[in-house]
Amino acid sequence: MSQTGDLRVLVRRRLAAAAEEICGVLDLTVGGLEEEVRRQRRLLDTLLNPEIRLQRAGEHPRIELRPEIGHF
Repeated sequence: MSQTGDLRVLVRRRLAAAAEEICGVLDLTVGGLEEEVRRQRRLLDTLLNPEIRLQRAGEHPRIELRPEIGHF
């Protein structure tokens, strides 16, 4: 094979490897962003649709903490 052909093969291999690496990083980034969007949707839903629990006279209040609150 000529030097030009060898160089062309080398460049194609390097470009393919770079493209694979870019796609891998992109997949990880998108996955992380999707999880963050889900977390923020849950938080927003909690803020916009709070659970209201009425208590009868004489009952002790129960405090429930939601794990998604406080992770800003």
